[in-house]
Amino acid sequence: MKKFLIALFTFTFLYSCNNEVTTDTPSMGLFEEYLFKLASDEFEGRAPGTNGGLMTKNYISDQYKDMGLNMFGDSYLMPVKLAEVTLNTNMSEFNLTYEGKKIDLIANKQFVYWTKRQVNDVELKPSDLIFVGYGVNAPEYDWLDYSDIDVTGKTLVLLINDPGFELKDPNLFKGKAMTYYGRWGYKYEEAARRGASGVLIIHETSPAAYGWEVVENSNTGPQLDLSIENKNLDRIELEGWITKDVAEMIFSKYNKTYDQMKAYALSDDFKPFELDGFQLSAKIKNDIRYAESHNVVGFVEGSTKPDEYLMVMAHWDHLGISSNGEIYNGAVDNATGVAMVMSLAEYFSKRDTERSIIFIGLTAEESGLLGSAYFAENMPFNESQMIAGLNFDAYFAFGKAKDIQIVGYGASELEDLMSISAQKKNKYLSPDWQPEKGLFYRSDHISFAKIGIPVLYTDPGIDMIDGGRDKGIELVNGYYLGGCYHKTCDELGDDWDYAGIEQDLEIFADFLLNLANSADTYPNWYEGNEFKAIRDKSLSQ
Repeated sequence: MKKFLIALFTFTFLYSCNNEVTTDTPSMGLFEEYLFKLASDEFEGRAPGTNGGLMTKNYISDQYKDMGLNMFGDSYLMPVKLAEVTLNTNMSEFNLTYEGKKIDLIANKQFVYWTKRQVNDVELKPSDLIFVGYGVNAPEYDWLDYSDIDVTGKTLVLLINDPGFELKDPNLFKGKAMTYYGRWGYKYEEAARRGASGVLIIHETSPAAYGWEVVENSNTGPQLDLSIENKNLDRIELEGWITKDVAEMIFSKYNKTYDQMKAYALSDDFKPFELDGFQLSAKIKNDIRYAESHNVVGFVEGSTKPDEYLMVMAHWDHLGISSNGEIYNGAVDNATGVAMVMSLAEYFSKRDTERSIIFIGLTAEESGLLGSAYFAENMPFNESQMIAGLNFDAYFAFGKAKDIQIVGYGASELEDLMSISAQKKNKYLSPDWQPEKGLFYRSDHISFAKIGIPVLYTDPGIDMIDGGRDKGIELVNGYYLGGCYHKTCDELGDDWDYAGIEQDLEIFADFLLNLANSADTYPNWYEGNEFKAIRDKSLSQ
């Protein structure tokens, strides 16, 4: 431990002394110009595949050209191939049976289902149900729900989130804070690795961090995904959710309640529980069309290590125009983030750095982080060359705060480096105030974390200069989470106060400048983080 502390002190001391802080700062005039343009009605809500989306990516590209940024290839627009899959509800079937008799359930109100397979017809033949607890295999946390069981061809019924949320034990997973194992995406992926045919996740509002209506709205209608060469045939046949009431009905056949089964799933002696008598079958008919969107990517080239990169990102897309003609301007989510990326791009376009810095406007985040996933899989260099990243996703303009929030706090050594820059402005780093919602796993940076690249996801502080944390939480809840998230009221306001964003942009510029010019600094994930082993392997190769 003593050797580690000495090494960490030397690491941060050299980093902080490597460069003097520049007196100039990113232009707030340009930030507001970018923000007002992106959040205007002219851009029609910035939905991919629409005229507004085309205008958005062309606008960012034109600004990059004016800045003189470099490009990979012959354009700032890097294609992202998409597939839109729509479940044809009139020609599809979902049949849950008990002892051969079909159980009547109301589609969308009691269950939702789909397939990620990009083919017109998918059939799930009658499949036995097994309750597999949380559906988590996490050896680093000594948690193995799939130990000693073959689930090939089975349909798995499982709980949302991870055991740490329920037990509130900081030594188990991450306590109340959700880990990647708690995300529904991991659960479907792990089931596919195990050879299962179907998965039904039991919805419960508190551990899911959203109500059933979010599940229903997010998983019905046209669904965008990356266009995959193998048509996603390595995914399970059926993915879906059921309500807690449906789970209660299933468990009642064994004289068990939902709470009793969850308690069993949390116990040390848990073993997967075969739900004898239950079977699920389905016939899925998909309507499929293919489209193309673009990430907008430009970079400044490093002087001494041009093949080592830092990355600054934000998603440019939003929800477009509603069926009744209202525009989802997405001013906070995420015109603010894109304007910050563009402001930093303009700032660094006039500076020499040892390492290269990439500035990315990502597409299709609102459809499942697709633009970032595509770039992570198709980077024009090896992932080990990407030193670190910085992600902005919805940056409130509430004025000055004493802190900067780090979503997923406690993950990587980037926090030590960001803290040095923040302290120069008398600010401190704070954990996100709702870690149980798993926001760290719900924005674009996670696509890069999954291949090992350390990325910071920052949010504006909530410990306000005027009013403290109570005021900050009141502002967030009252304006955004309390009513305007993915609503048409997420638009620019005359009462927006940009002083906090201005201060944070100066901190981010200092952080990036120092790391770009600290060519012997290679930050990693902290010991025990779920992505560290991936990064270590990447760097070793």
